Amino acid sequence: MSTPAKRNSVLRLVPRPRRARTVRPVHAARVRDYMTRAPLTIGADRTLTEAHALMRGHRVRHLPVLSSGTLVGIVSQRDLMLIETLPGVDASEVPVEDAMTREVFVVGAQAPLAAVAAAMAERKLGSAVVMDGERVVGVFTVTDACQALAALLSR
Repeated sequence: MSTPAKRNSVLRLVPRPRRARTVRPVHAARVRDYMTRAPLTIGADRTLTEAHALMRGHRVRHLPVLSSGTLVGIVSQRDLMLIETLPGVDASEVPVEDAMTREVFVVGAQAPLAAVAAAMAERKLGSAVVMDGERVVGVFTVTDACQALAALLSR
């Protein structure tokens, strides 16, 4: 696996161009309207070092974890940091499956945005994996929820 190119660490206040979103009434907003589509994923057998490199290189904080193409967990930057602070842990030898959360909050793309955001807030979750059958089609994060809130409030 090649290492990602280093990026300038300057905070950019100019928003990245995004695909136009469908504007719906607040009560009709769906997860698919605000989710991150075609998210990066990582194999359960990959190392914590590889997960960090992928997250840094693509500026994401959550990676759905797959084993033989099936969703088996999710790993966040926070999960990685927690495991790496344990004595004797070598991030280049520990597999992602040792740091991942196995109980994944899964929703469909058609799920009502309000219901998903409320469940995430109630359970204090940072993300939801969006599935179409057995296929990961998106990730809906707290950042996506903030963008949805901003869009809905600016009407």
